[in-house]
Amino acid sequence: MTRVVVVGLDGATFDLIEPWAAEGYLPNLARIIGEGSHARLRSTFPPMTAPAWTSFATGVNPGKHGLYDWIAREPGSYRFTPVTAADARAPTIYDLLSRAGRRVLLLNVPMTYPPPAVNGWVVSGLPAPSLEANVSYPPEALEEARRAAGDYWLYPDPGQAYSDRGVAAFLDRLYRCTVLRIAAFEHLRQRESWDFAMVVFNGTDTVSHATWKYMDPAHPLHDPDAPPAFRTAIRDQYIGMDRYIGRLMETLGDDTALVVMSDHGFGPFHAFIHVNRWLIEQGFMRLKRDAAARIKQSAFAAGLTPMAAYDLLMRVGLGGVKREVVRGQGQGLLKRLFLSFDDVDWGETVAYSLGNVGQVRINLAGREPAGCVRPQVYQRVRDEIMGRLAELRDPATGETVIEAVWPREEIYAGPQLEQAADILFMPRRMEYFGFGEYEFGARHVIEPMRRGISGTHRQEGILLAWGPGVRAAGRLPGADITDLAPTLLHLLGLPAPEEMDGRALTEALDPTLGAARIAPADASRGGDGHGGLSPEEERLLRERLRGLGYVA
Repeated sequence: MTRVVVVGLDGATFDLIEPWAAEGYLPNLARIIGEGSHARLRSTFPPMTAPAWTSFATGVNPGKHGLYDWIAREPGSYRFTPVTAADARAPTIYDLLSRAGRRVLLLNVPMTYPPPAVNGWVVSGLPAPSLEANVSYPPEALEEARRAAGDYWLYPDPGQAYSDRGVAAFLDRLYRCTVLRIAAFEHLRQRESWDFAMVVFNGTDTVSHATWKYMDPAHPLHDPDAPPAFRTAIRDQYIGMDRYIGRLMETLGDDTALVVMSDHGFGPFHAFIHVNRWLIEQGFMRLKRDAAARIKQSAFAAGLTPMAAYDLLMRVGLGGVKREVVRGQGQGLLKRLFLSFDDVDWGETVAYSLGNVGQVRINLAGREPAGCVRPQVYQRVRDEIMGRLAELRDPATGETVIEAVWPREEIYAGPQLEQAADILFMPRRMEYFGFGEYEFGARHVIEPMRRGISGTHRQEGILLAWGPGVRAAGRLPGADITDLAPTLLHLLGLPAPEEMDGRALTEALDPTLGAARIAPADASRGGDGHGGLSPEEERLLRERLRGLGYVA
């Protein structure tokens, strides 16, 4: 019976792997490409960690599992709450393997918090807020990992590198975090019996967020005089991962296949699209007219905005206090000083934005707490907003900045469709980033990024497969992230539930494995709504996601 090891390289992209492999920097990934099968892997939209890793694990689109971003709108309000694995409404491959009596080992796999009770061991990945929370199953799994490695860190915080003076310390921490994770995984996979083992490394994602500008001469923030270690930081992380994958390949037995994958790709980031500011400009959002709101509107027009405050703090070396000043939806100083959703006249507002990349929600009567758009005009209103989005231009270049706009039903399907944003848009080349979580981050609709992240997610991740049960099929066309769960199940000799949207990529697999089998629909739908976090756990989770730059 074939066993499977999966190595997740969060945010890894063939746009970097292919040229670096050809230049000799990544010999082990080059070997897998030459001896096995590989594919550019279409991610979810938006290509964000929570929906993408959940679709990987469940084989279904967000319309079925219900997670569309790191956040979800709180029922009865215009605020958001963080999501966890407990919010997903579909069973995962870890559940299915456990029910079939197969042993599972998971280390740092995103969207395994709270840790599932598997037939095996789990140390959770994102969005685990802290090692002080319950992040492992059984509880002794974390201590075993810590003891074996000498320590254990959840993940490096890229925010440390958003000021140039913090980059060296960030890279040191990133390297140490990677070393600890490898040591923990190697100990656990040799200590435990398992049929399916998986480890995920966040470093390929976090280093790309933080240091893309140093690598890319075409980036607006590129500094040709930056230290060489900054300019090669992303490549160095890939080289380190390639070396580990090479060592892993040498230790796998004749019964074990290797899969290397990512949840999404990566590329440069140049400018924000402040979606709520655009909605005000277009007349789709209205602000209150009371004295307090007018004062904040005047200050906003004069440049007193979260982005301006963030830029100033970074300039003077106080980036560490940014969370107290510019973060926290409608909370703290953001609520008292800056324009926020508390200043919106919801009874006169047609649409608003919450979420990453490009998401617009209609303020629908009967669904939103103060919805004013009647159901009978919903379609007309949505079409009008979509049409205007398609015409949005960057005043600095004159080019349109939206390359595609969709109604949600063209992207998602399933019983959780109502939880999705009504309109989704793809910014051009993803170098622009539609951002709805600052509420009102800047006074201009399109604002160049002056500090902070310089790279962000792309739609295409990676898939490489090698070893027993895998053919030397070369490059595969048309693979989707939902295809991984049924493909892994097929490698392990198990049927895929018929509700999975993905298919087993049998063209990459040994035909002696037989035809892919389909199991009847499973009545178990995974989680049952909000993750049931305590107030303290939710506070820690919000702080963790803010620190990583995923939520405001």
